[in-house]
Amino acid sequence: MPTYIELDNTHSFDPNEVIESCANAEAQAVLADDQALPSEFFDLSSGFAGELVNKLSMYRIRLAGVVPDVSIHSEHFQAFAREANRRGDIRFFLTREEAINWLEAK
Repeated sequence: MPTYIELDNTHSFDPNEVIESCANAEAQAVLADDQALPSEFFDLSSGFAGELVNKLSMYRIRLAGVVPDVSIHSEHFQAFAREANRRGDIRFFLTREEAINWLEAK
């Protein structure tokens, strides 16, 4: 059984529902690619990314985001992604394979 759930664009990205999905699947991590993440996630002024990250951190759930080209997003999001990658529980990867390897290594 995987230790993570994979969200696609058919899933709700309400932070509480993401936590609930993890709990139901007994998962400790989330895998989501840039096509599945809502546009609000990349617009830091919306507060969505902060709320999701705070909820995931509170429940010690890791997030692996697959964002092949971070440079197409705002400078603020690029800085957020760089900072997240330094910390460890929220990480962004260029490929799905890299993200899965990180999720399965922990």
